[in-house]
Amino acid sequence: MSCLRPRASSFDEEDNISIAFEVLQQKEVEQIHQKLKRGTKFTKISPNSTKKHGRTFSLTDDGTALMYTPSKKSSSKATVSLSEIHEIRSGHETDTFRISKNKKKYPKERSFSLIVGNENHTVNLVAPSQDEARTWVMGLRWLKKKSQHIDIHSKQAAWIMDAFRQADVDRDGTVDFDESYKLLKKLNIKIEKVHAKRLFQFANTHSTTTKKGKVRSDALSEDEFVEFYRIITRRPDLQEVFKKYSGDDDYWTPEEFAEFMHEEQKRLEVTPEWCATNIEEYEPNQEFRDQKILTMDGFFLFMMGPSGLIFNPFHEDVYQDMKQPLAHYFINSSHNTYLLDDQLRGPSSTEAYISALQRGCRCVELDCWDGPDNDPIVYHGHTLTSKIKFRDIIEVVDKYAFAASEYPLILSFENHCSVEQQKVMAQICVSILKDKLYTNNNLHNEAAFPSPEELKGKILIKGKSLPPSAATTEDDGEVSDEDEAADIDTEDPQLKAELDKKKTTTKTEEGEKSKDKKKKKLKLAKELSDLVTLASVHYGSFPASKEKYKCHQMSSFGEAKAFGLAEDKPGDYVEHNKIFLSRIYPGGLRTNSSNYSPVPMWDVGAQIVALNFQTPCEEMDLNQGKFLQNGKSGFILKPVFCRKPNMQFNPLKPGDQYTQHVTLKVISGQQLPKPSGSKEVIDPYVKVYVLGGGSKQEFKTEVVENNGFSPTWNQEFSFEVKVPELALIRLVVQDYDMASSNEFIGQYTFPVASMQLGYHHVPILGEKGDDLLPASLFIHTMVNVS
Repeated sequence: MSCLRPRASSFDEEDNISIAFEVLQQKEVEQIHQKLKRGTKFTKISPNSTKKHGRTFSLTDDGTALMYTPSKKSSSKATVSLSEIHEIRSGHETDTFRISKNKKKYPKERSFSLIVGNENHTVNLVAPSQDEARTWVMGLRWLKKKSQHIDIHSKQAAWIMDAFRQADVDRDGTVDFDESYKLLKKLNIKIEKVHAKRLFQFANTHSTTTKKGKVRSDALSEDEFVEFYRIITRRPDLQEVFKKYSGDDDYWTPEEFAEFMHEEQKRLEVTPEWCATNIEEYEPNQEFRDQKILTMDGFFLFMMGPSGLIFNPFHEDVYQDMKQPLAHYFINSSHNTYLLDDQLRGPSSTEAYISALQRGCRCVELDCWDGPDNDPIVYHGHTLTSKIKFRDIIEVVDKYAFAASEYPLILSFENHCSVEQQKVMAQICVSILKDKLYTNNNLHNEAAFPSPEELKGKILIKGKSLPPSAATTEDDGEVSDEDEAADIDTEDPQLKAELDKKKTTTKTEEGEKSKDKKKKKLKLAKELSDLVTLASVHYGSFPASKEKYKCHQMSSFGEAKAFGLAEDKPGDYVEHNKIFLSRIYPGGLRTNSSNYSPVPMWDVGAQIVALNFQTPCEEMDLNQGKFLQNGKSGFILKPVFCRKPNMQFNPLKPGDQYTQHVTLKVISGQQLPKPSGSKEVIDPYVKVYVLGGGSKQEFKTEVVENNGFSPTWNQEFSFEVKVPELALIRLVVQDYDMASSNEFIGQYTFPVASMQLGYHHVPILGEKGDDLLPASLFIHTMVNVS
């Protein structure tokens, strides 16, 4: 297959491969496509194991999924949708390959990995030849790139085809009624069997020939299945809205479309020309597109697109001023980034950094300790968590630092290394990060820290640094050492005993411990200190900080200290955070890597509110929702009253000058999934939370029994949002259970400032932040300023 070889100098150069694919002719693309469909037998490498397995992977006929035979012999062929594959990495770019004792047996040029699912599970494969590996990497990357630009109508059709494949148990290209009805139940569609049968027969318009050549009159083809699905999934709630503006002719002209956008959606800037452009994009019928009219089908697709979603599409790009000092921004931040699980025994992995960076995190943490052979390591000190090499993390950072955002990345070093290994750390950072590394030893003379715009593409190091007087010397020095890892605590007696064995020195009296901690000093290598541009300093008081600290110096606050200050001195905390960066981190008792609520910290303007990204929870939902805005860049400009020195703001008593009156109507739900493992049709209800900026409210709809497919509530809630610039709305769907606790179905959190008005769909995200497409809520919102 030499004709398919990409014009790249190295298999590891992803950009070159992408460029090579752009110049491939259509014939070559088709050849690669066909090769993937025929399949290849790979050697599959198991994580943390010397085991290897032969696995044959092939592309499905419609090109939307990979098919393979699982390890269980009883299993039929399984599929992985291309939408589940986040990344295709060539070479030895996962922990499985990095730590494998047999790595040399698997040539780099024949190896690649698929990163799959919300947990970034890795599928590590070794191809029989370099050309074979190159063909698969190129083909999968091209298919992924193509899928990202697919239109809404095609996405809907692709999802229906996925459903068709699930229903087609014997894989003959058809589905009979029993297969279809089982699928409806799996999709949480409760419909009487006799009624479903009638709709099935209506869609079954002609005999169908199977892939094996058999003619069947009792089964649906792909096209017929699509029609069957569409009949069942009609939307009366949308039809009612559409009918209001269509009159008697059952379609919209551009002028009627514009009237809807003005009256209902409050988009007064919309013109008939804008509407005509959207008709061209969303109307599926070519004849109607030519006539510039929008049918109900087109309206449905429009309402599932960006303009029909609750989140303002304008905020999906960077729209804020990015030229202000760094302290004027909220920064998406991670704590104990290296962990995949709890803080006591959990595994550490470079995959945790890749995941955080791909999710828009702009501040990651490294707990650095002396490693064997003068090679620094990262792990949670004083615990039994596994260890990873500092060098491996910096290599990952170099590759993925700007995968999701071009704005600066902060590396927060918690330094426990000897001077000798600190020098190794500095050498690793300089040699790998090169010109990406931001160094500026003159920041102590600046009035304000540089802006995100000025720091684009730069990596900043936060950590301990020597005083400016050391800049002209060659000597190392001592600084006070505040050890966050030492704050960890546990009530597990067995684990305590294990941890005690790991400690090299202990103090028997608590008073001696406390005294020793206060006196603790860290010997600091000048080479590492010179790389620090965000200098960690001890917090004493707000007046003391203002008097003696400079713009590049910042303090870290444990959650107990931070929440105490936010409650006792909220106004002073806001003023402090107008000048200095503050980093908040979870308390030591959170050994299970749980999280505190970030909302009170954002309310006082704290910038680096660090959370355990590895833990799916409500707090991470809030963080994900907060940083949807400003292009998911990881930087959000704080409200003016959290930036300007002459504006006093107390988040506990914000006053009425900011207040908005919001009315939110929960109309209906669409295809809400069942809880994992449940076979029962759900009884859904929706909880509405308003959080932040002095607001903390909660509302709940009634329960709709036995209908997860198309529940209707039509319930309206009115509430005041004290400070909309800081507030979030969180919609949570739950399954009511009289006998036990109600089960979580999904949620969506978004900033009030990014909320569109009028009729909109709300996507539903699962426990781990995954999109539960096609599940959604349909709501209506209105806002009045007081």
